[in-house]
Amino acid sequence: MSAPPLLLGAAILFWGWQTSLSVLAVPLALGLEAVLRLRLRRELSEKDFFRLSDACTLLFVGLVVYAYATRTMSLAIISIVSWIPLCYYPQLLAQKLSGRDGLPGGAFFWFLRRRPSPEDPARTDLSFPFFLLCILSGAAANRRTPAFYAGMFALACWALWSAKPRARDLQAAGMLILAGAVGFAGQSGLFRLQAFLEREAPAFVFGSVEVAADPFQSQTAIGRIGAIKQSDAIALRVVPERGERPPKLLRQASYDVYRNTRWSGAEAGPSPLAGPGPDGSWELAPGAVETKRVRISQFLRKGEGLLALPPGTWRVAGLAAGSVGRSRLGAVSVQYGPPLAAIEAFHAPGASGDAPATARDLSVPPGSAALLKGLAGELGLDPRQTREALDRTAAFFQERFRYSTFQKERLLRADPLEDFLLRTRSGHCEYFATAGTLLLRAAGIPARYATGYSVQEYSRIEGAYIARQRHAHAWVLVQEGGVWRDFDPTPSTWAQEESKGSPWWSPVRDFGSWVRYRLALLRGGGLPGPGQVSRWALLALLAGVIWAARRRLALKRNADGARGTPRPQPGLDSDLYRVEAAFAARGWGRNVSESWGGWERRLSQDRGPLIGELPVLIALHEKYRFDPAGLTPAERGELRAGAERLLSALA
Repeated sequence: MSAPPLLLGAAILFWGWQTSLSVLAVPLALGLEAVLRLRLRRELSEKDFFRLSDACTLLFVGLVVYAYATRTMSLAIISIVSWIPLCYYPQLLAQKLSGRDGLPGGAFFWFLRRRPSPEDPARTDLSFPFFLLCILSGAAANRRTPAFYAGMFALACWALWSAKPRARDLQAAGMLILAGAVGFAGQSGLFRLQAFLEREAPAFVFGSVEVAADPFQSQTAIGRIGAIKQSDAIALRVVPERGERPPKLLRQASYDVYRNTRWSGAEAGPSPLAGPGPDGSWELAPGAVETKRVRISQFLRKGEGLLALPPGTWRVAGLAAGSVGRSRLGAVSVQYGPPLAAIEAFHAPGASGDAPATARDLSVPPGSAALLKGLAGELGLDPRQTREALDRTAAFFQERFRYSTFQKERLLRADPLEDFLLRTRSGHCEYFATAGTLLLRAAGIPARYATGYSVQEYSRIEGAYIARQRHAHAWVLVQEGGVWRDFDPTPSTWAQEESKGSPWWSPVRDFGSWVRYRLALLRGGGLPGPGQVSRWALLALLAGVIWAARRRLALKRNADGARGTPRPQPGLDSDLYRVEAAFAARGWGRNVSESWGGWERRLSQDRGPLIGELPVLIALHEKYRFDPAGLTPAERGELRAGAERLLSALA
């Protein structure tokens, strides 16, 4: 079936629009439509089509080589798919110029060129395949706007409308509109599903995440509307000494400057540490006395990230990294490390590598200074009595505020922190940590904003404490007695609130996380990320399939050897083959791709008086050849006798 007028030209223009190749698409569309409208014709032989097809194939191969030589892998694939219509446009133009209804099979498959051509060969019309090719190529490079779907839908309706039965306009229009609406909803849903899977699939399959943080700044979710909910994926594993409890908080970074819902660390670049020692140890605060130790395991993204460490950590061991640095504010960063950092942290209560307090640790935003100082005075916070000030601050947030992972709309133009302190009094840990830090600063107590993880869940399966992504936490660092100490003003109910709504597949994901963790330990922490694990799984599956196939083949060979010579396929000794050979000797043989029925019909047109009972013989032959029951002795004799009579008639 040929395409309706102007459809192919419109498809070419659509392809050029989506791929930004309109400069080429416009003359191509005009040239094709000119051939169709002016009815230009030129006689082309099958060999002409074959040569043109070979040229198009070479053009496509050259395109592939050029794309891979000048572009990255992903861009090369997109470029190749986008340029395919340009490669096969000459074949479509040649078909239209020749006036034929299609191209012979040899134009697409070389092995068909060696076979004798039948008198009326089957042909393939390139109109609709090329039409679909233009849409596919446009989709590969589309600009991800609703205009692509609208254009594709319009072209599809145009093509389908030309093939609809007459007097069915109303029904056809209704079905097309319904299909367009369902298709638009489906592609929108698939797009959202793709985004969801890209975001959640690694955590769902492997149950763990690579821990990453920025020692220079922390963009909080303060002021964000809606639900603030994190994943249940496991981020850390913590094993304390026997009989000991794990540290409640593991810090990754701290910050001392607050501007517009963002915390940053001024001059917080890491300083390289000397090391590593023989056991992969790095000294963070030399001179400290060991008091406690804890084993912590975390995956690092591309071998880089910030370590989550207990307060007072002065030494880490078992870290085979190219470089480890510590910032002025205590963040320990790793570079050129293993994907799994399974370390041992030595910590002491009085040890600290954090820089002494500066004027930045007492600064508050000018717009909120009056409010914060008023609250500090109302609570009676005295910088000379730090412990009492902390108790009053904790009671203030515990009794008058509540923890929530959902934020309603705030007042227009209101500062989100002021809105939290004066009106909503509800928020997540970033609100409480920020408000607590600034409130203590307003009272004259040096404070910093800290981020990391809270350790509170024990896994009996792993025999270790675990910290999930939703256990990521923010709190306050307060200078008390010359030492920086952790202070958490967030209401104690926050952990229960975060655990609500955990998905039913969490145990499955936790098991996958444990498997990945154990494999990483077996490789000494050198397990690659989820993408490479997927490739390993694919290779293992492929190896299993090959092994099963070889095993099956070996069993079959053994069985055939036990039975002796394999039984030949039934029907290969049919007498019809002798009849076919006799006809072929006279130039009336069956073509290679021709069925028995097609051969009989062709002979009946040209050599009707000679075929005799050939239809009956063909029916018996096909039963003998393909029916599992085969032929009865009588039918087998009838086949043999009929063949002899037909051979005698031919002689």
